[in-house]
Amino acid sequence: MVFFWMSVLLLALLAYVILDGYDLGIGTLMLFEKDGDTRRAMLDVVGNVWDGNESWLILLAMGLWAGFPDAYATALPGLYLPLCLMLVALIFRGFAVEMALHRPGVDRLWGRLFGLGSLVAAFAQGVVFGGLLSGITVVNHRFAGGTWDFLGHGYALLTGCATVLLYAWAGAAQLQSKLAVGQRRRASRQMRLLTGPLVLASALSASLLPVATSAHLHLNGVDRWLPFGYGLLIAAGGFYTSWRWAGRSPRQVSFVAVVATQAAGLLALTSLYFPALVPPSVTIYSSASGRNTLVFLTVMIGIIGPGTVAYGIYAHWVFRSAPSAIQVPDTPPAGHGRAALAPSK
Repeated sequence: MVFFWMSVLLLALLAYVILDGYDLGIGTLMLFEKDGDTRRAMLDVVGNVWDGNESWLILLAMGLWAGFPDAYATALPGLYLPLCLMLVALIFRGFAVEMALHRPGVDRLWGRLFGLGSLVAAFAQGVVFGGLLSGITVVNHRFAGGTWDFLGHGYALLTGCATVLLYAWAGAAQLQSKLAVGQRRRASRQMRLLTGPLVLASALSASLLPVATSAHLHLNGVDRWLPFGYGLLIAAGGFYTSWRWAGRSPRQVSFVAVVATQAAGLLALTSLYFPALVPPSVTIYSSASGRNTLVFLTVMIGIIGPGTVAYGIYAHWVFRSAPSAIQVPDTPPAGHGRAALAPSK
């Protein structure tokens, strides 16, 4: 039961990184886009699904709190600052995207604020992840570290930058499969340009992990090194495939390669750290709730989970076509309800 619930949380984490990851990446790329029509098309890709994509973060947080309360209580004090920064950025980003969607074209101010919120949220998530991988100071199953311990030797800052690159790379892959031809070429070039720095940041993060973490990394059995090796191979193949197919048909190949790379990275990390949930000492077995609680959570996820998955699939299917820039007339047409009462400019 404990292993099953941990698998649910890993799937929720992967779903969030895949879905809201490209949302945050598109927002980050909007900071560098000058053309108003292209910014509007980019916003349309995000605007129809961003709130549903974020639901996986809620499932992840609530599942961790209910299923592994000791791990939740131990990790939270050590990561308060980046988590609060992430939440503020996500709220700010949601407000900005709604304001931008309800204005003619895309207001440059709200578009930039949406991009800034996306960039900060992506960086904060990477810092949280790096701080967790580095290890949380625990004494007698309680947090015993300091407020700034998550920074460690700067490893969390490195993973923060790597996460921004990863999300921007995923965003470019989604854009090049959604936008019109001219706009698609720019997204393809961005994806190719981001691949090299992302590979470098990923390799650097992986090579420094044994030094940065206080946890014992496990590669001492076939059940460890085999999934770890497969994860590395799949990730390498995903990087190459996404770069090779950027701008080519079928356009979805690059994004599928991005998804495979993200899943492979999570597989490799899980094989290194399992069963540690909050490195170095809090495991899924020592921090799990009682059996009755886990049974209740399993029943509830059996009810809620399929609906959440179905909603996500339906939303992405409905909005699968390439968006077009929405032009809102300055003066509403006369004779259409309250619009007829609006004064003309």
